[in-house]
Amino acid sequence: MRFSTGAVSSYVAGGCAGPDLPAAIEEARTFAAIFLQAGHQMFSRWENAQVWGSDFRETASGDREPQGGSDLPALYLFCGHGSCQNAPTATDPDFLLVCSSTGGPNTVTIGREVRWGNTPPAGLQYAVIDASCPMDLVSLANSWFPVFEGLHIALGHSGDSGADALDSPDRGVLFALYATGIYPFFPHYSVGDAWMNAGTEDIQTGCSAVALAAGTSRNDAIWHRDEETIGVHSLFNYPASWFAWKWRTA
Repeated sequence: MRFSTGAVSSYVAGGCAGPDLPAAIEEARTFAAIFLQAGHQMFSRWENAQVWGSDFRETASGDREPQGGSDLPALYLFCGHGSCQNAPTATDPDFLLVCSSTGGPNTVTIGREVRWGNTPPAGLQYAVIDASCPMDLVSLANSWFPVFEGLHIALGHSGDSGADALDSPDRGVLFALYATGIYPFFPHYSVGDAWMNAGTEDIQTGCSAVALAAGTSRNDAIWHRDEETIGVHSLFNYPASWFAWKWRTA
């Protein structure tokens, strides 16, 4: 399976709003090392200003950009900033934030600008967004349902400005260990359950790890949410007509 990582640690030094996230690049590098050891293929690894907003934005040259587009690998890990409301409502957007002078703007509005899974021959199957509040439960229908155009599962956090995901070197690493099953002393979980167990690492009380999956029926969506493992999934036609999600709160 092809995978990519995009990690932004330097926000203040790049002229963007902070704070910096010292652990983000370490997290992405260790995540990549585990996936490589498990036999997967790295498609791209970009850091700091190399990560562009256009890597995620659905335009003719955006998320299909040949060297870093997020819809070209099967799995993409983003480590960086999101943005939290206090408290979010059903119509509030979700965001991911980068810090680069190229490919702007640096703020990506997920529900309006992101479409994943529609790039032949496969497109993105797993989106792991390790950031602040990029997947608020109250606004999933508004911010995330439109994103799924072949995407199987999206992972993120729901919270607010007082219940946030903290900068962590471990969250993405634990997900990689659980999702690949590379070591016998770490349980091998489905994609959704790997995040339920890893995504609650280093988050504030009230913040939740969220797994959202799509399918062509209620049972199909639930299967993807609960049973799909890396490289073992059912094939189905899109657009998706059902969604299933779960969350675990710190």
